[in-house]
Amino acid sequence: MDESDSTAEKKRGDKKRFWKDCATLHLPLVIVLLVSSFATLNQFHRWTQGVDRSFSYMIQWPIIGIFAIVVWNRYRKHGSFSNWIGRYYRERAAKFEAEAEAKERAEVAVLNEDPETQAWKEYVTQLHREDPPGGPPERAAGN
Repeated sequence: MDESDSTAEKKRGDKKRFWKDCATLHLPLVIVLLVSSFATLNQFHRWTQGVDRSFSYMIQWPIIGIFAIVVWNRYRKHGSFSNWIGRYYRERAAKFEAEAEAKERAEVAVLNEDPETQAWKEYVTQLHREDPPGGPPERAAGN
């Protein structure tokens, strides 16, 4: 019974996604392609009638249609552009953070092996033994 419920739910989700894709992806693409085709033909007719400026518009409208196809394909494959950009930069930031942490670990390892650093740490430890940070308790209580 669980399998049939999940299968039915999946089919409903697929059907809902299909209609959402139709409304948000496919229908706008068809509309833009129809408008750009109509505008291209209109500008062609105007150009043949002697309006020289229409030639550039006649070239522009198919480019707009091609751009619409590219955007449609991008959304169809990768979803929202902002989601894709967000994923890309999150992955890139994680990569840089991992590289920075690795570099920092390497620097710390080199510093821990450095004799001058070891001597400095021993000197600071000796100073803390002789005079702890914050001073002796009786001086702090007397003030």
